[in-house]
Amino acid sequence: MKLIVFDLDGTLADTLADLAHAMNAALAAEGLGTYPVADYRQFVGNGIDNLVKVTMADAYTPEGAARVKAGFTSYYSEHYLDYTTAYDGMGEALSRLSALGLQTAVISNKPDTFVPRILDRLYPDHRFVYAWGQQEGVARKPAPDALLRLTTLCGVDPADVLYVGDSNVDVFFAHNAGVKVCGVSWGFRGSEELRRAGADFIVDTAGELIAVISEEL
Repeated sequence: MKLIVFDLDGTLADTLADLAHAMNAALAAEGLGTYPVADYRQFVGNGIDNLVKVTMADAYTPEGAARVKAGFTSYYSEHYLDYTTAYDGMGEALSRLSALGLQTAVISNKPDTFVPRILDRLYPDHRFVYAWGQQEGVARKPAPDALLRLTTLCGVDPADVLYVGDSNVDVFFAHNAGVKVCGVSWGFRGSEELRRAGADFIVDTAGELIAVISEEL
């Protein structure tokens, strides 16, 4: 292993409550029903456009979706760190990876503008070689485009990369790029979804993640 690439939401950062509150505010502004925070565990992970479509359900129209997306972005821009926290042990895990001489990066389906902001707040002492969210012109996960672009920029063969994420989208994303994936059970979806999707490894703690990576070196 030479490069460890992380998902953000549900893997490095518990962002669920802030995402849920922002989307609920946008839905309510359109007179639409809202959802309990826990329901968003199944809604998030496929990008903002999909989140809007899923939560609007039968009320979806292109015009309404544009307003809800704008409302979400406006609210989230002001409140994206109200409740968001780093997962236990991940700061220490990132420090350990640096000590092992490994490069680290982030690829997320979150809108790109928020990714570096959250990382700077939660992990201010760690340097990721790249940290990308959803970018215009680049297919979102599980399409492999972003991960293949990253391996090229880093000069690393996909066989020497590990992707770390919490959902089936992450598993499919990594495997579509020819990369092994380690699922983390502490995220939004849990170990059973990761197992069904075919994750190469599944861990329950940051310490177990470091153990898996150390064995692969």
